[in-house]
Amino acid sequence: MNKSIFSNLDISYLTDKLGIELFTLARGSYDSLALDGIVTGGISDRFLAGLLFENSIPSDFFNSKVNLRKFIEALPRKYKVSIRDNFDLRSIKWDDSLFRFLEENYGINDRFRPSMKAIKTGSEAALFFDKPDIVYKNLKDYQSIIFHEVYEYVRSVNFARCILQMPTGSGKTRTAMEIVSEYLNEHSSSVIWLANTEELVDQAFESFREVWEVRRKKPLAAYNHMRFSGDIDFGQQSFHLSTLQGLNTKNGKELIDMILTSKPGIGLVIVDEAHISIAPTYRSTIKHLLSKEGKLVGLTATPGRTINRFDGDKTDDNKELSEFYLNKLFQIDTGDKPPIDFLRERGILSNAKFFSIEGSYIESCLTPAEKMKMNETKKIPAMILGRLSNNSRRNAIIIDKLQKLLAANKKILFFATSIEHSKVIASIINLLGYNAAHVDGETGATRAKVIQQFKNGDLRLLSNFGVLTTGFDDPKIDVVFMARPTNSIVLYSQVIGRGLRGPSIGGTEVCEIYTVVDNMIDLPNNNEIYSYFNEYFINTNAI
Repeated sequence: MNKSIFSNLDISYLTDKLGIELFTLARGSYDSLALDGIVTGGISDRFLAGLLFENSIPSDFFNSKVNLRKFIEALPRKYKVSIRDNFDLRSIKWDDSLFRFLEENYGINDRFRPSMKAIKTGSEAALFFDKPDIVYKNLKDYQSIIFHEVYEYVRSVNFARCILQMPTGSGKTRTAMEIVSEYLNEHSSSVIWLANTEELVDQAFESFREVWEVRRKKPLAAYNHMRFSGDIDFGQQSFHLSTLQGLNTKNGKELIDMILTSKPGIGLVIVDEAHISIAPTYRSTIKHLLSKEGKLVGLTATPGRTINRFDGDKTDDNKELSEFYLNKLFQIDTGDKPPIDFLRERGILSNAKFFSIEGSYIESCLTPAEKMKMNETKKIPAMILGRLSNNSRRNAIIIDKLQKLLAANKKILFFATSIEHSKVIASIINLLGYNAAHVDGETGATRAKVIQQFKNGDLRLLSNFGVLTTGFDDPKIDVVFMARPTNSIVLYSQVIGRGLRGPSIGGTEVCEIYTVVDNMIDLPNNNEIYSYFNEYFINTNAI
């Protein structure tokens, strides 16, 4: 990889910006690769730190004049003189002319180009529709059948509660939006859609826009409460979308009361990822939303089998979930064929191949209280993620496999173990000569730009932590690489779902799913999580 301007920055500036822990992780991972002969050794600390910095900062970093000036000050004298001879340092700003100058003379990543506008991703937070001519948009046959079954049940049964279970990739959200639209068209009450992340809410909001544009028979307002902060006409029938967390705030509880006491009221509640319904706080919120004779539909993609994650805690979450939804379950009709085979034969799902990668062996020291919390949240503790991220041998194994996949011209979506781990992976992959980038929850507005570069093929690998499990869609992904341990069936389902779109709906014929398997004492047996989805895969190898 050719040196860029970042590799010439003052080491004290880089140390201050990166922090010693992040640099140590990158240094150890690279040196482990060098020992294995995967990369050439001898790279300097300055070069590695510059590369790591380049891949850690957001694309709009130089829009800040303070950042830009300090960056220039950290460059060697000959660079500063050259820039000063061509620009007025007192009024210098990040624009096309400065970028082109640095690009032509010193090399700089194209993702920092100021002329590239950030991609809008559902920035609107309220939609208002007038009545058009009635147009009907057909569902696929299996979607249409289950739509009619669920809607007839919801329409005809008082206090109806049910779960709609459709495999990842089969169009669960689209089918549910048909149910929502039909209900809104035939009733005068409002509908609320609940999810557990902002990305899922945004995704649902856009899906509703697409469906309601062709299904609407009346005026309606739709509000994405994760983005909208204006005035609401509570007297108008509406479709409300929010996270459950958002409704548990003071403002959220006031919003619920305003909708409940309005003339339309709440007739139907949809809970995306129905498993979240049984968390005590969320269960209380949902019951309050249903207090005026509302009806409830939960959505899930995961199979209805039980996993007992701890020997000392044989609780059956699925039983509790089923009872909350009155033991009423709707699934797609696939005849005598297993659902996954049925969808794969139709090209709805890709031919997914599972590969396990050796991880690390960790003896954890979690207390019973920590284990209980992990069982409730379905999140591996940060302490464990940190130890895995800092395991140089584990990182070397991961990067070696990524390099081989990239050499085979694969397009890779990578789920890292931590934010720091994601930055290191993207940096070293760049060092190996492949275009890669990192995004996380703090990447901000430039995240959309980076994602678009990945979709366009300008990036070969997109590394992330905690942001692309939902609300992200790129049907041309060749490889989903899961390096983040989890004991959440829902999370793992969302991750592999990024690569399951089949050729008949614009996806790939084959998608490879690589999962790093770590042996962790006193933690849930991750083999259970992975084997839970065996039916999605062809040609699986033993874990």
